[in-house]
Amino acid sequence: MSPYCTSGFTIDNMLGAMTCFISCPEYLEEANLEELIAGNAEEGFKQIYGPGPIHTAWVDIFNHIDTALSQGEFSLIKHYKLSTQDECPSLGLAQWCEGYIKGTQLTYSIWQEDFNLLDSIPHFRKGANLAKECDATLNLVAMFADWQKALELNENAHELKAQVMKICSSIELGVGLFYQLGCALSEIKLDVSDCDFELFEIDDVEFDLSEFEGV
Repeated sequence: MSPYCTSGFTIDNMLGAMTCFISCPEYLEEANLEELIAGNAEEGFKQIYGPGPIHTAWVDIFNHIDTALSQGEFSLIKHYKLSTQDECPSLGLAQWCEGYIKGTQLTYSIWQEDFNLLDSIPHFRKGANLAKECDATLNLVAMFADWQKALELNENAHELKAQVMKICSSIELGVGLFYQLGCALSEIKLDVSDCDFELFEIDDVEFDLSEFEGV
């Protein structure tokens, strides 16, 4: 852990928070994310925000995540080398999920405002449905972030362990959905009258959480 960081964030925490931040449908000052990651250490904040190798690496990571999401190449399964035999998320994957959840501290209110905006558009009104799908994703991410708690709360812990790969695949799908929605919502706020509402047609994307009931 760097002495410049007082937040307790690991690299994987940072990657999760950055992924959440990138998907936000409204521009946020990067300083908000940098403070979340670096904590209250002034020197750590300067290292990330000011010119230099750390800031350059920061930008490169942002661009890499954004490119992977935009091209449909984002994969937690590959990055964390998850296998069908795994019965729990790796420490790195769990920390990524924890970071993603912490990233929602900066973005969740914006998402809620935008879902309400969609519900106010005549003949559309799918904001509530989209919010439900996104909440389902966050529930799965939270499950991996505290796997032990998930097992304790689930009546079929053994079966839940057998679903690790499937859960991770659903998280990947949901994270991709967040990103696509963020891009679409950014567009609709630029010009509601000229928006392509087919961007929000996600009837074929559903998260079946029945297998994970009790979590």
